[in-house]
Amino acid sequence: MTDSARSTPTLAAEGEEITERREAAGAQGVHVDIDLTEDDDDDEHAVSRDLIRGELPDSYTNDRLEAAGVQGDHVDIDLTQDDDDDERAINRDLRPSELPELERQHRPAGHTTCDFANASCGTIYAGSRVELVDGTFFHIRDIMKAPTGEQYLNGIVMKRTWQVMDKNCINGQLHAVLPKQKNELCMIIKTVNGKPGSPLDDNSLVRISLGDVCSIRHVIITNDRFPRHSFREHGLSVDSSNYHEIEENASLVCRWKFIESIDVAAHKVTAFVLSPLDKSECDQGCGLPNLQRFTAFRSPAHNSHKSKTKPPRERQHYERQHHEGEKTYISADLFAGAGGATTGMITAGLDVKYVVDFDADACHTLQRNYEGRIRDVRHMDMRDFLAVIQGAQSDDEYMVDFLHVSYPCQAHSWLNRGQNRERDLEGISLCYSLREILLIVRPRVVTLEQTNGILTKEDGQHFRALIYDLTKTEYAVRWKVLNFAHYGNSQPRKRLIVMGACPGELLPPFPEPTHGPGLLPFVTIHDCIGQLTPESLFDNMGLGACPRTHAPYNPHTQLRGCITRSGGEGNMHPEGGRSFNCRELACLMTFPLYYQFAGGITAIKLQIGNAVPPVVMKAICEEVVRTLRKSDEEMAAWRPEVVDLEDEDEDEDEGDMAATRMKGARVGREGGAG
Repeated sequence: MTDSARSTPTLAAEGEEITERREAAGAQGVHVDIDLTEDDDDDEHAVSRDLIRGELPDSYTNDRLEAAGVQGDHVDIDLTQDDDDDERAINRDLRPSELPELERQHRPAGHTTCDFANASCGTIYAGSRVELVDGTFFHIRDIMKAPTGEQYLNGIVMKRTWQVMDKNCINGQLHAVLPKQKNELCMIIKTVNGKPGSPLDDNSLVRISLGDVCSIRHVIITNDRFPRHSFREHGLSVDSSNYHEIEENASLVCRWKFIESIDVAAHKVTAFVLSPLDKSECDQGCGLPNLQRFTAFRSPAHNSHKSKTKPPRERQHYERQHHEGEKTYISADLFAGAGGATTGMITAGLDVKYVVDFDADACHTLQRNYEGRIRDVRHMDMRDFLAVIQGAQSDDEYMVDFLHVSYPCQAHSWLNRGQNRERDLEGISLCYSLREILLIVRPRVVTLEQTNGILTKEDGQHFRALIYDLTKTEYAVRWKVLNFAHYGNSQPRKRLIVMGACPGELLPPFPEPTHGPGLLPFVTIHDCIGQLTPESLFDNMGLGACPRTHAPYNPHTQLRGCITRSGGEGNMHPEGGRSFNCRELACLMTFPLYYQFAGGITAIKLQIGNAVPPVVMKAICEEVVRTLRKSDEEMAAWRPEVVDLEDEDEDEDEGDMAATRMKGARVGREGGAG
């Protein structure tokens, strides 16, 4: 590894926040009040610049820009269209060395296990944790001997948290996806075709040479909260005089796992998970049960944004629900628009507590359709909503089980050439409110929907910030680009979906596709609009069609492109000569047949084009509800252990802890720690 690859983060990155940034922002106590709309970089080229035609990467981009309306130096784009469906910009290709590693047998015939091996740094055992010559770390599961007599190691790779998804851009190091805390590690796991990845699963093991071992290190594997079990509990702190000494010799702690899901047939990594470790994956005596972590997070005392506290009620809550029957889960929808996501929540059986949007017509639409079903429709800017929830009279006034957030996507689109930087910065700044929202609302599960462009626009910096806000708040998080057509939508729209679960909560999976090859047929245009009757064209819903110069085509096919608020490639009626009217657009977006929309034709098209298709959100929410019920069953069945880990002596001798860990690691090959 090069020197630059082994370089360490600056001291300013240590701890909960970066001191210089806090002071510059006007931090007071534990609160930072930052105006994120401020353009704090005077160099315009560091923020964005216009592309010239010679710089466009390929013909694909040229075609899409021209279709979007590029005229000379000006772009007038409808940014609701699916502008980022190029698979090259979505999923990572496998590196040449990855596929052979996945296909390799970890205990081939004729290979035997050994109790120990002699490395250059000393004797190592199954269960030892070592540092490798490339600066990563390794949890040894097996010491193997080949028929040739050569010894090698099977185990789990661990990286420092700031190395996970490590990437440099033209302006230097990108935003980390995990907190940059000294001597904190994360397991790196690869799993095939969506199978659950676990450090206890032999399929997750990696083979390394005995010569790759550099030194033996003391690593504790736990899911306890930072800084428990770290060197900080023994009175050590980091300063300029001991920075490298602590990095090279002090104990390390692994609390996280990073899982990449690989589609072997496509030779691509297609889904990702960052999650705290489960209790079963931790060292003996170092793992917390889910209910203990869950109750600590959901109780107000966990959060410092308010001084009001009330005793935790989670345990009694679950016992009550267990006896009273199935629970109806409470949800909320931020940036709700006309209610595409909200409709999906309600049809999946969720109780919607409140929705928030700054568009008056969209709020009126929600009130028309769900009066009495949604407890509170808030017409307000998100900054005003933050001020409201910060001043709430009770700690649980805005708490929900499930939260969906659809942050503005225009600034993250590759079709956006930065013509309105103030608007772009305002939209981007809203995305940086996520952690503050999570700490107040404390949802058990949260989902976010975004354009795929956020993964690569500006090197994915703002996407990394979203993931960091989740992991900083101790949420497990998974993300993947879903093709909405696979879930009953007539449009081949692809969007990034991020799903998070609070500490101790099970992380829901993405719904399995229901439509496509080998499944139900894709939903067609006729499936959506063939049900229309004159009665369904009330108000302005029968209007909005415009003349089009195209020939008739088969309605028993999917849309050729996506429906957008002002047209788009898909807005052509099969009969030829016109576009779709407002009701047809709503049906193609899978809104119910008699869904009512407020406002004029332009406002209605805007609401439809910006919506999350209800049928897709229903599929996601059904998985969320199933997972919440499973989690509740496990929590109701859990009984407290004799030892309260919160009251353990924080000055426990590190040597005794290491001895306990090593003893646990050697009790049977399959029952080893971690």
